[in-house]
Amino acid sequence: MRVFPVGHRLPTFRVLLVPVLAVLLSTPVSNAQAQFGKLKKIGADAIKDKAKEKVVGKETPETLTSVTATVGSKSVAAGAKPVSMTINASQLDLMLAALTPMAAEAEKATQIRKMKRDKARKDSIGQACLADGQTAMIANRRTPTLTAAMQARSRQMEKDLARLSEIGMQTFAGGEKRAGAFAMDSSETLQNQFLALNFGLKCFFDFTPIEVMETKVATYGMSGDLPVPESRYPADTRRTFTLYEFAILRERIALFALSSADPTLKVGKEGVFTAEERAALTARAAEIQKLTPYFKNGTISWKGTDDLAKW
Repeated sequence: MRVFPVGHRLPTFRVLLVPVLAVLLSTPVSNAQAQFGKLKKIGADAIKDKAKEKVVGKETPETLTSVTATVGSKSVAAGAKPVSMTINASQLDLMLAALTPMAAEAEKATQIRKMKRDKARKDSIGQACLADGQTAMIANRRTPTLTAAMQARSRQMEKDLARLSEIGMQTFAGGEKRAGAFAMDSSETLQNQFLALNFGLKCFFDFTPIEVMETKVATYGMSGDLPVPESRYPADTRRTFTLYEFAILRERIALFALSSADPTLKVGKEGVFTAEERAALTARAAEIQKLTPYFKNGTISWKGTDDLAKW
C-alpha cells in the first residue's frame, strides 16, 4: 500500500503551519518525526543483531578468510564434511545458474544507488540555496512580495502539510510503517518547496524516487506488504553446496572475473587457479564478464556469508 500515487505524494509531519515567516525562521520537529527516528534505529539494530546470529548447526566464522584458512586444517570440526575449493565445469554450471540472474537485480541496485546520489546532491544544492536566501533576506531587512498566485499556492501547501501531519500520526499509530515513511518523505520535500516559495527563491526540491524509498523502507524493516523471499539461490545449488562451499566458490569466481579485468589485482591464494580450473572458467568467461561490474561495485556480494543467512 502507498499513501499517494507517484507524482501526487504530499509531504512532513514536522510542522503544522501558521503565519508564514514565523514558521520559516523556526520549524520544530514533531512527535511523528521522533517516532520515525526511533523506528529507523530499531530497524538498524535488528539488522545488526541478525548479522551476529549463528546459522543453526554450523560454525559461523566472521569472514570468508577465516573459512578458507581452516580448510584442510585441524581446526575443521571432527566429522564435518570437507569444504571443496576446487572449481570444475559441473560446479560452475550450478554457480552461474545462481549468480547470472542476479545481474539484472544488480543493475537495478546500481541505478538506485545513482538515484540516491543524485537526490542527495540536489538536496544539498537546494538547502544551500535556502540558506543563502534567508541570509540575504535578513541582511537586507526585507520580506519577499508574493504574487496572488504564489499566495494561493502557499495556502494550499499549508493545508497539504497539515493533512500530512494527521495522516502521518494515523499511519504510525496504526502500524502502517511503510505508508508513514512515504508520507514523511513527501512532507519533507513539500516543506522545502514551501520555504523556497515564501522566501521568493528558485530553489529546487524533488520527491525521493519511489525505487529509493522502497529500498529505504525494506532496509529498516518497514516493507509492510512487500514479500520477503526465503532464499535468492536455486534449490539445486543449495542442495549441492554447503553455505561455505558456495561462499568460497563465489569468491574465487569473482576473483577470476576481477583479475581478468585488472591483471594487476592482488588476489591471494583464492585467486590462483589450476590449469583445469582456468580452462573451465575461460569456457564460461563471457557469462562471468557480465557479472564483473557488479562484483566490482559490490551490488553482487562475493565476500563472506552475511547475505547467505537464508541458505
